[in-house]
Amino acid sequence: MRIALCVFVIACGGSSPKPAEAPSAPPAAKMASFTLNGYTLTSAEYWPYAGTEDIKYPEEVLWGFYPVQGVVPEGETEPNPASARPEAVACAEQAYAALRAWLATDPPVLKQIVAAKTADGTMVPRFYLWTNDYGLAASPYPPGLREARLWWWARKQPEPPKPPGYWKWESVLTQSGECVIPHQPQIDQYLAEMAAKLP
Repeated sequence: MRIALCVFVIACGGSSPKPAEAPSAPPAAKMASFTLNGYTLTSAEYWPYAGTEDIKYPEEVLWGFYPVQGVVPEGETEPNPASARPEAVACAEQAYAALRAWLATDPPVLKQIVAAKTADGTMVPRFYLWTNDYGLAASPYPPGLREARLWWWARKQPEPPKPPGYWKWESVLTQSGECVIPHQPQIDQYLAEMAAKLP
């Protein structure tokens, strides 16, 4: 009887071990300019849509990776008219991570296009992160939602020493809060069409 009691006391004595905690998701990498495989991400822009009206460009566009109202972002001359919503920033961070991962693969078709176009001065290997925020827009939104995509934006008029344009990595935060980033089929098709036009 004494032996059984001692075993019981030893087994039950002390504090019970704490249950294992589920690992938390790693924090998103802080966005910043970077250069990878010869490509440079310069900065970011947010297009915050509201109600039923289309956005006023450039007055209502927010510039920089983390736009704050009243703060002049690096490379700009005017302060941001508003702060980017946290949901839009989270979507931008998701797009940022995807862009970095894609450029790390050093896409061969992109390299071919950039090499040919850089030689004639019509293109540079520079990227800009673009996030459309429809979180405060009407649903449906009369002007229509922009597409998440990769594309080349060229200046209508050259403005040396500014670059002739930028590759835009454009994402969309829908009214329901879904973050849509550029997808591979669109990227592949767009680059294939550009490569087909090379001399």
